[in-house]
Amino acid sequence: MHYIVKTEYTPLKQRQAYLEQMIRSLALPRGTKILDVGCGPGQLLLNLLREGYDAVGVDISEGMINEARTLVCANGFPNFDGTSVGDIENLKFGDKQFDVVVASGVIEYQNDDDVALAEMKRVLKPGGHLILNVTNQYSYVTFSENIFLAFKKLPGVRSAVSLLRGLILGDGRITDIPDHRIHSPSKFDKKLAEYGFEKVAHNFFRFSPLPAPLNSLFPATCHSIGHWMERFSRTRLGYIGGGYIVLARRGD
Repeated sequence: MHYIVKTEYTPLKQRQAYLEQMIRSLALPRGTKILDVGCGPGQLLLNLLREGYDAVGVDISEGMINEARTLVCANGFPNFDGTSVGDIENLKFGDKQFDVVVASGVIEYQNDDDVALAEMKRVLKPGGHLILNVTNQYSYVTFSENIFLAFKKLPGVRSAVSLLRGLILGDGRITDIPDHRIHSPSKFDKKLAEYGFEKVAHNFFRFSPLPAPLNSLFPATCHSIGHWMERFSRTRLGYIGGGYIVLARRGD
């Protein structure tokens, strides 16, 4: 199964669009219990509640939890109290409690996959579904970002890049990407299988015609062409996409 989602092409919006499309593809009834691990400012959580799901969110950051609660309460759910500070490796929920667990942009910031996968499996009902994404190590987007991150640490490089951005975009601010692990999609599939998950669907995403840092200097062009490149997501050329998102089913 494969999805192409029409949305404004930015990495975060594209990732969330795929998450929502994968959940809808399951045709789950209203009231289905969904856990959003690493819910951030709460946009996915809000959208799930609007779909009628019994959704709750956790995040390691108290600031993000406050933002999520404010967003949800201000948009039709004034009495919502389903957010809490939580750790993906130590979820404060009972066994086999959720029908779906979503962890978007979280597992790659842990020391390894094992503890998080075991914990998410624990709180997921047998036959329930897990949706999560990782960074694709084989993408030239990922490779160039890692090279550029190392390059920026050299003396004088950061200020030079900031000056160049200011001249081209009128904004010299540089956003650093937090340290995170990268994954082989095929090895990650095998890791999921080790924990009793059967892959149902996947998508590669975060395509760009240019490597870093050129993609940040010409964002509109790269987003437009990157969206067109989504047609490669299911082919072998999909591996040039910087992100890999997978829908898997707990088999036991």
